[in-house]
Amino acid sequence: MKLQRAYYISRFENAFLRAKGNEFQTLFEALMNRAYGHDFLPCVPWGNRGDRKNDGFLQSERCLFQVYAPLEMTEYKAVKKIKEDFEGAVRHWRSHFHKWIFVHNAPGLPPGVMETFLTLKQTHPGIDIDAWGEHELRKIFEQLERDTMAEWFGPAPTEATQAKLGFDELQVVLEHIAGQPPVGSLVVDDVPMGKIEANALSESTAALLKAGYIKTPLVARFFDRWHDPLFGERIAGAFRARYAGLRGRMIPNRIFGELQAWAGGSQRGTGEHEVPVLAVLAYFFERCDIFEKPKGEDL
Repeated sequence: MKLQRAYYISRFENAFLRAKGNEFQTLFEALMNRAYGHDFLPCVPWGNRGDRKNDGFLQSERCLFQVYAPLEMTEYKAVKKIKEDFEGAVRHWRSHFHKWIFVHNAPGLPPGVMETFLTLKQTHPGIDIDAWGEHELRKIFEQLERDTMAEWFGPAPTEATQAKLGFDELQVVLEHIAGQPPVGSLVVDDVPMGKIEANALSESTAALLKAGYIKTPLVARFFDRWHDPLFGERIAGAFRARYAGLRGRMIPNRIFGELQAWAGGSQRGTGEHEVPVLAVLAYFFERCDIFEKPKGEDL
């Protein structure tokens, strides 16, 4: 996977994982507007009538969307929401649609939800009923033009900026990280085989790490030549502290995105700045205890 493509897909994946409630609906509308233009009609709640169970309509496919992205999805509430939204859509919009899609932010749907979808399909054979999650929305995002991705998420690192990476660019990133509170000392290990797979990192995240690996020897030389012999230890401690604060609360792909944003600091936003961020992330992914080792490895 090309570096630019991997970067943008990773940014979208992280945006998806972070978004909840109204923020998720805004993300969905932003994606659909960019992908389909005027063919997609978002529906704004109006007065005491609300949106009448319509969170967006794709005219060319006569498709009605309903978005649901709670902080935490439970089977009971999800089933109740699906039934209410579908019945409301049929009541208010039936003459306008023949496809109904439930858009959600969950990593998967529980059995009760699956059973509800099957029942609705049996009782309404004239309506194509489906559910969209991260996989389906990511596929739409992947079809966007590169310029559209850049307009949304800013410039991406490229192979050209990667080739030009030097000590000056690394210093900006490393000094930012060094300012974070350290937590003890850190034993540096070689990367265990299968670490990417053990953490179930997505293809785009893996591609970014592999791109960063190309410049990890430069990071190592930077530490070797730096005037402060404890500089590398402070960086490692800051990474470990940040990772410890995220572990257990987020899935690995979101953790990677959070670490990427944290390491980039206030100067994040240019492709030239993202390249050293990836190099530093890859260096500590390979050599210290951010992310989990494969099972069976000695800790």
